[in-house]
Amino acid sequence: MADSNLGVLEMPDEVLTEILARLPAKSAGRFRCVSRAWSAALSSDYFVDLHGRRANRPDRPRLLLTAVGSNYNDCLYSWRPGGEVEELMPDEFGRGVTVPLTKPCRGLVLVRSGNNGGYFVFNPSTGESLFLPDSEKPSKMKLRLGISSWEKPDLPYYTRVSYGLGYCAARKEYKVVRLFSNRQVEGGDDDVTPARAEVFVLNTPGYWRPSSENPPQCSVKEDPAVFLNGYLHFLCSDDGITTFNISDETFGLLLPPPGFDSVKSVLTELDGCLCLCYGEPDSEDPIHVYALRDYKEVRWEKLCCVDRSAWSESERMLLHSLWIAPIGMYYSGGGRKIMFGTGSCKVFAVDPDGGDPEILFTPDDTMVGSCDDNIVPVFVPLEESLVRVGATIEEMVSSSPTTEAWFDILKWLPTRSVLELRLVCRELRGMLMTDSFIQSHVIHANLKRNPRIRFIVDPRFGHYMDLEEWSQYGPYHPDWDLVCSQPCHGLNVGSCSSWDFLCNPTTGYCKRIAFDDNDGTFFAGRIGLGYDTEIDKHVMVHITYKEKNLETGYYELQCKLKYLDAYDEWDPIDPPPRPVAGMPPTFVNGNIYWMVDPNLGPVSTRCEIIAFNVNEVEFEVLQGPPCNPGSGHMSILELQGQLCISFSEQRRNTVDLWMMKEDGTWLLVYHIVLDELAENAAPLAVDPTNGRILLNTGWSLGYYDPRTESFETIYAQNWSLQSKLYPIVCHESLVCPLDA
Repeated sequence: MADSNLGVLEMPDEVLTEILARLPAKSAGRFRCVSRAWSAALSSDYFVDLHGRRANRPDRPRLLLTAVGSNYNDCLYSWRPGGEVEELMPDEFGRGVTVPLTKPCRGLVLVRSGNNGGYFVFNPSTGESLFLPDSEKPSKMKLRLGISSWEKPDLPYYTRVSYGLGYCAARKEYKVVRLFSNRQVEGGDDDVTPARAEVFVLNTPGYWRPSSENPPQCSVKEDPAVFLNGYLHFLCSDDGITTFNISDETFGLLLPPPGFDSVKSVLTELDGCLCLCYGEPDSEDPIHVYALRDYKEVRWEKLCCVDRSAWSESERMLLHSLWIAPIGMYYSGGGRKIMFGTGSCKVFAVDPDGGDPEILFTPDDTMVGSCDDNIVPVFVPLEESLVRVGATIEEMVSSSPTTEAWFDILKWLPTRSVLELRLVCRELRGMLMTDSFIQSHVIHANLKRNPRIRFIVDPRFGHYMDLEEWSQYGPYHPDWDLVCSQPCHGLNVGSCSSWDFLCNPTTGYCKRIAFDDNDGTFFAGRIGLGYDTEIDKHVMVHITYKEKNLETGYYELQCKLKYLDAYDEWDPIDPPPRPVAGMPPTFVNGNIYWMVDPNLGPVSTRCEIIAFNVNEVEFEVLQGPPCNPGSGHMSILELQGQLCISFSEQRRNTVDLWMMKEDGTWLLVYHIVLDELAENAAPLAVDPTNGRILLNTGWSLGYYDPRTESFETIYAQNWSLQSKLYPIVCHESLVCPLDA
């Protein structure tokens, strides 16, 4: 690594390497910028391993901690016994408090973001992190309904999962393994049933794949797995420990210590041995700590029994917590003690032979401040490490010309074709599951494509039919009122009877949306769906009437907003300045639009429109076209990227289509005359390939050609049925929200 410089005494490379290997990871990493030779040397496996040994001292442990509580300031901290708390880095992992889960695996730890924000592989000493795909709410833990409207396979889903991080020395690979258990089929819970295991290899273009061997029957606890001596150890609720060989991916079983009581047990690593700690943490019961001294013979040794009843009352009150577990060894006065952490962010040490606890850390008098008690770990050891977390799948796609070419080809395909291609290989599945592909697909797969029509059979279970299937097996006539929006970036939203739903009709996804303030009446305009391009999230706006009097015109609205993200809550916002009409809203160019109800509030000489800007989260009132709302049926919709108003008059069998120009004025673009119209006739979409308008006349569906003024019927319903059609236009889309 030495550069020749006249007059400068050269330092031997081995001496310089030893010096750099003792620096903190961030400092050592900065020296990679000196030259290409230094960058190569300091990035080599030899130096990374040497740095891991030299930069960490067992007698000077350092801890990574998260302050869970009302004083949480979106930061992660580090602390060393006898030292001050240091702010390590901002918590930028997700929507909630980040919880460290595993002890370091060559410096890397597994962390989980709160509010179902997912799992990350994280190097605390460098700040690098890698999000694990499909970890917010894994697909195997969702109730998955088949796409077909009638025949559906019994697709199992699991209710428990445990994650673990390990390192395969033979292949120099880091693997994240997750073990699913407690399978359910059609609502039946099989307590101890065949489990499933999946493996994700860091820095490879693949995706989650099945393990080489199937796991045994078990009911895994949702605690993190412990990596030690080439094995991941999963603690199960049936008192066993399921082991996973990180190299050959085979499973085994370890028996717990004699007399083991599984209540409130914690599996961890202590002093190079597998450690099992059990005992009710929030009581005065003793805490038993065992270490597995002989792995082959499964010989457990009792390290200590912490008798909290012998502590003083002040010590018991201070250390009372919902979670207590060993986190490492503490060296003091030439002796060693076992260091424990609590869910309330306190650290104490006890002598294995007994005695009073030595309080090492309380957060109240530090920059951390007071912490709430929790049932999850808030401490893990922190190691200096130069190990990289690896590239994301998106980064690997962009770095490979071949993969990037496949990306550009497949984004034009229909949803069904993409779903089938996910089964080809892990590399292709990994690319097709990325957010970047899903967002690109919903745009490109719907360009220059005929509008796709589906009929709603039962929104409660995601039952939809294509036109051909509806003509063959239908019609099916639900006995409830139903409305559904136009597609908005791959999703539709609708209202049915007294509840609402969010759906992706091309995949069969459907999520029921319930509200506490629902009065049980049907109101077609109560929920709108938009898309915020600045943060790439869907947003729902829910409007309800707290009070409405048609005689006096008095009304009172309430309004809520929610982003389609895992477990985000509905937030109250200021209601619109005008009453909303009972018709579905639409989304166009960053705004959700509602028609104003002319029977409530101030009287207007022409129709009005409410616009909600999803970026600014603000309502405004706009003037509509010169239509008389009382003489016909009106609907608001998006056609060819523009806001349009449809005005149909049944007595004249006409449909007028108005389009809003950029300056806010309105232009009558089409005057359609048909032989017969129902009261609620309205356009649905415009075919981008030929400009024909898809119309729902109430009893039939068809295309109106403005050039020839002709109408081509594609479906006609038997008039004697006297029931409504519920067709919807949907996007080719892979979008599937975690939770609505």
